[in-house]
Amino acid sequence: MWEAAEDGTGLEPVTVKTFLAFGMLLNAGAAMGVEQVDAAWADGVRTRIQPGLFAHISTEANR
Repeated sequence: MWEAAEDGTGLEPVTVKTFLAFGMLLNAGAAMGVEQVDAAWADGVRTRIQPGLFAHISTEANR
């Protein structure tokens, strides 16, 4: 999965890591049924993702 995301996008490794980690959060939230939970933590998982969320993440910024 790592190589497919990196090869398919040409993104830097740290950006791919962030993308995959965020995707895991969304998957875990879906598995726990956050759409049916009325709690602050569930609101955090449901927060809308804005374009450019990962734009600031780069190998240079991660040093």
